[in-house]
Amino acid sequence: MTLAEILDRVARGEARRESLMTDQSFTASLTVTGDVKSKTHAPRMLEESVWRVFRKQPDKLRTILLRHREYKPPKGGAKADVGMDFDSGFGEEIVNFAFRPEERGRFRYGIVGRDLVGGHLIYRMSFDSRSDIDPRAVSGLVWIDTNDFVILREEVGFRRSPIPLLLKSIDRMVVERQNVDGHWVLQRVLMRCELTVPMPTVGKAFDVAINYSDYLIDTGLSDAVFKGAKP
Repeated sequence: MTLAEILDRVARGEARRESLMTDQSFTASLTVTGDVKSKTHAPRMLEESVWRVFRKQPDKLRTILLRHREYKPPKGGAKADVGMDFDSGFGEEIVNFAFRPEERGRFRYGIVGRDLVGGHLIYRMSFDSRSDIDPRAVSGLVWIDTNDFVILREEVGFRRSPIPLLLKSIDRMVVERQNVDGHWVLQRVLMRCELTVPMPTVGKAFDVAINYSDYLIDTGLSDAVFKGAKP
């Protein structure tokens, strides 16, 4: 297959993956760990939040906060302040943003390799922003399962910080999917960030980990589940 054919098939595969699901419920946990580059302190948990999330096509969403805890900093110290927003869509743009047809003109692509894993042919493909001045300039690598032509794993590097006043850099972001009852869905997002100015309790760098588990897909969620949910 040519590069253009692979890109077209990935676009169709991702769209098909999204269209095959009517409703989802899952548990999402966010953990922030500080002092990950410290030579004098052990890494410590700064914040943990756990939600149960319900989605239904085309636009219904409800989130329930199950647990939240955070490390209390000393008086005058900084505390973790990492938020998480959910949306009603099933598109998972955090995985396929560079491979959506409307974004294709922003990136250069290449075939890095092909691997046979468990009877599946996996393509490794690179992507890189064409513009050096684009504040969203990124590069990365994805693993594509050619059985379904969906992205299984993604590694993203950022040329510059998206929030330069706060973050010196985002070292790397890794996104992985899992197969649940024949559907490819998010499994985890991992990211390490370095602060422009080190903060007490946080240190000069911190890790963010988001894990997705306990999926239930196409169970026929009633609209009553979303009654009273904020839009």
